[in-house]
Amino acid sequence: MPERGNLPLKMEIPDITQNISLCNSNSVVLTPGYYAVSYYISTVMKKNGFIKITPLFNDGKQTMYSAYAESAKRKEMLVIARYFIMEIPAGSRLSFVWHSSEDAVKINMNLSIVKLYRQ
Repeated sequence: MPERGNLPLKMEIPDITQNISLCNSNSVVLTPGYYAVSYYISTVMKKNGFIKITPLFNDGKQTMYSAYAESAKRKEMLVIARYFIMEIPAGSRLSFVWHSSEDAVKINMNLSIVKLYRQ
């Protein structure tokens, strides 16, 4: 993964309701409603540094849902995890921006998006 860029996304379990669909290799489209989003990312940095993830809704940064981690030494594992619930008033595109102090050797990522049904 480069120092900056959009995280690649792939759909492991397709949404048969069509509320969540893959738009391209690094974004999903969400229909209006409430969603629970959780992400977990881990990587090992070659030297001390940082990683940061920021969600984008329709190309607008959502810093309140960002996560940040910084290493104190070389070859330290960095882990960031967030869980949040958001309202999507109109159809929106969701992607995640990756920012790092260096190229990461390997990134492990788990992302879950669930539409909540409210009465």
